Amino acid sequence: MPSKLSVKQYGFLAGSLAYVVGIFFLDISTPSTYNESVLLVLAFSLVYPVRRIWAIGLVFSATITAAILTAFFEPGADTDLGTWANIWILVIVESGVAFMTWRVMGIENALYQLSNTDPLTGAFNRRHFMTLMDRERKIAERYETPLSLLLLDIDHFKRINDTYGHPTGDEAIKAIAETCRRQVRSTDTFCRYGGEEFIVALPQTDEAGAVIAAEHLRKGVSKIEIMADDGRPVRFTVSIGVASFVRKSTVEQLIECADQALYAAKLGGRNQVQIGKYDSIDAALSREH
Repeated sequence: MPSKLSVKQYGFLAGSLAYVVGIFFLDISTPSTYNESVLLVLAFSLVYPVRRIWAIGLVFSATITAAILTAFFEPGADTDLGTWANIWILVIVESGVAFMTWRVMGIENALYQLSNTDPLTGAFNRRHFMTLMDRERKIAERYETPLSLLLLDIDHFKRINDTYGHPTGDEAIKAIAETCRRQVRSTDTFCRYGGEEFIVALPQTDEAGAVIAAEHLRKGVSKIEIMADDGRPVRFTVSIGVASFVRKSTVEQLIECADQALYAAKLGGRNQVQIGKYDSIDAALSREH
């Protein structure tokens, strides 16, 4: 879903529309052998930072409109064969620019997906997650808002692979990713952290809220049932570690705290939620000072 426009983006959009209207007025009010519609490409640079697809549509449609206005409404316009040829050449050139820009957008989107998402699940990959988490940590630090992490790991995943095969293991990973995607909020950040591990960042969520979210996820995963290649049903569970942000701590320390909680959940019998202890983070901070 496209994000909301900022005040600056609205300014770009308003400026480009005013510019296009000005070109239209100039085109139909002044007799000239020069086709002012070529100036419409400058509107592209204003709209492009706002919405690229809007830039393509605006310049393409405005160019055609300006060409028609030039042919029929410009004072003293001579609509001979040469004029029409120039108009159609302009339209073809602008159409080509629009098509090439559309293709570049498609390539950019594909590269974004390849570099920032996990190919098996479609979730963010670890590298992109760390970039997003650094921003979330700065927000939590500056505005003193809560921030929590959930670190999930499939219980006995090796047994699933050994018993049913790696394709079934992949299906289990995809099923967990789909469950997490349905249950997390749009403001949360969900990532495949590595192997059978997933991580969820919960901004504006304290420890109590994070535990509730973790329990929802744990129960949701316990209801998953996939089919192995031989037709046998496969069910599994997850263990979850919860950690909440402490001021002046790093993203790595927060993840380490969640990882220790996950390890405690594994030792405690699996299929449970454990809360990370702050001692390790406090100790790490004291060592730094």
